[in-house]
Amino acid sequence: MNATEQIQAAQKAELESIANMVEKTMNAFARLAQLNLQTLREATQDAAEAMRAALSARDVQELMSAQTDNPIQAHSQKAFAYAQQFAEIAASTQAELAGALSEGMTRMQQALHDAMQSSTHNLPMGSEGAAALMQSAMNFTTQAVEAMQKTQSQSTKMVTDNVQHLTQTATKGARQAAQSRKRRAS
Repeated sequence: MNATEQIQAAQKAELESIANMVEKTMNAFARLAQLNLQTLREATQDAAEAMRAALSARDVQELMSAQTDNPIQAHSQKAFAYAQQFAEIAASTQAELAGALSEGMTRMQQALHDAMQSSTHNLPMGSEGAAALMQSAMNFTTQAVEAMQKTQSQSTKMVTDNVQHLTQTATKGARQAAQSRKRRAS
């Protein structure tokens, strides 16, 4: 296979990889939409139950009891569960996309290396300078790809850390809200 065919094969593989990444992204959006619909459905049901409890109250004390017995803590727990599920979807999608991107960079790097090797062997005698220049360019390209992979790895870690921080903050906020409501109810 000549250098042009090798590069074309690598480009075809990259197009397939991009289509795969788009599919993964769409699956993540579908999962988020499903999560949002489920959350909306549960919130609507909770509101309807609270309304029924308030309407069935026979006196003020029973109405107040219905409002304090209303699953306030459950709302905090549901908010926390939502934040966790959202974070899990975001983290798993980000990890899948990062892996696919890394594989694509490695594939392209290998294709360029193979193309350079095959074209170096086909150079006429006395073109050692051109071969050295091509090798230098290939080394530079390898270093650039490695730098991109390192940057991508660092950004993956940063996103994962941010999602983890968001989950911890949501958990802390839900606990504080539940404790605050318990104090007010007492």
